[in-house]
Amino acid sequence: MLEEPFIGGNMSDATRVGDTVRRRAGPWTPAVHALLRFLENAGFEAPRARGMDPKGREMLEYVEGDAHPGWPDPAPDWVTDDDHLAEGARLLRRYHDLVEGFEPPAGARWRFVAPTAHEIICHNDWAPWNALFRERRLAVMLDWDMAGPGTRLWDITNSAYSWVPLLSHRPAVSIEERARRLRLFCDAYGLLDRASLLDVLKERTLFVGEFIAEQARLGDKGSMKLADWDVPARMKRDAAYLDENRAVLQRALDSARPAARRRQPGVFRASGP
Repeated sequence: MLEEPFIGGNMSDATRVGDTVRRRAGPWTPAVHALLRFLENAGFEAPRARGMDPKGREMLEYVEGDAHPGWPDPAPDWVTDDDHLAEGARLLRRYHDLVEGFEPPAGARWRFVAPTAHEIICHNDWAPWNALFRERRLAVMLDWDMAGPGTRLWDITNSAYSWVPLLSHRPAVSIEERARRLRLFCDAYGLLDRASLLDVLKERTLFVGEFIAEQARLGDKGSMKLADWDVPARMKRDAAYLDENRAVLQRALDSARPAARRRQPGVFRASGP
């Protein structure tokens, strides 16, 4: 059967074969498939695990929709507008509430384990480049192979870093606009306790940069691509950018009106790292 390589994506060597997607498997694959089966049984839309193929690759059900990984063609501006940022945050909240009921299989191995308490299984790459849209509405999040134990707040900061974005190499976006969008993301998620968010965000940024560099040294092709793009060094600069602009970001996080917060259903007080 014809294999069609996907264009774009940072970490994946995925190809489409009929109504399935085939990807490189690893020691983490059984645990990720258990998570995906849990989500399928719960009615949460995500890629469906369909076992392994004769080449030892994982098989996932192909999901219809429009993806915008950001290269080789830039993603359209609407992908990260306020409405889609808020949709991403609300969908992340739904996932977090649901995954609290997931019991990982005995001996589960994960590709990425956060250096935090282990409250839930985080997605760890809940980013616009992993979003699938239908009629310009966020429908499904892809690329679950980085899922692993961590805290809600770790996953929130992981996602906000990408959606806001908090990338220092994009100077066209002012810090005031980034601060407003960071607050919007937290409001949409329903996060009340934001006192340690910036600390966790910085820790996460440095840790992920070190993870990419280490995986590149070990020969992981996706990480080697990111290292060639200078992503580990860029993430160190992003952490410094957070320090330089901490006061502006914290003021925005603290400025949500208490009355508005009280109206949010099911608000969540996050634990720290």
